[in-house]
Amino acid sequence: MKENILSPLLQAEQEYQTAVKAAVDKAEHYAHDREQEQITFYEEGKKDWRRFEETESEKLKQTMAADGDIMEEQAIRLRKEMKLRQLEKADEISERLMEEVLSTLWQ
Repeated sequence: MKENILSPLLQAEQEYQTAVKAAVDKAEHYAHDREQEQITFYEEGKKDWRRFEETESEKLKQTMAADGDIMEEQAIRLRKEMKLRQLEKADEISERLMEEVLSTLWQ
């Protein structure tokens, strides 16, 4: 009777060990797959971030170049206006001096 019970017990123990080993292998496989997914997700995130930075950097460069062009145009316009005002002021001063000179001559 001991032999009748011993054989099925040993068989059950072996099946249990095989099932546990298979479950552990499956769990390790699952963990490895999830780890690889996380690595892939992280790498894709880094690539997306680099693309975002490059895109935004390019947009900023373009905006700054456009702003620089606008500022240059404004500076040219303001220099012209300043030159015109200086000429107007010089003409006004010249007229006053001429009036003073004529006034002094007529006196």
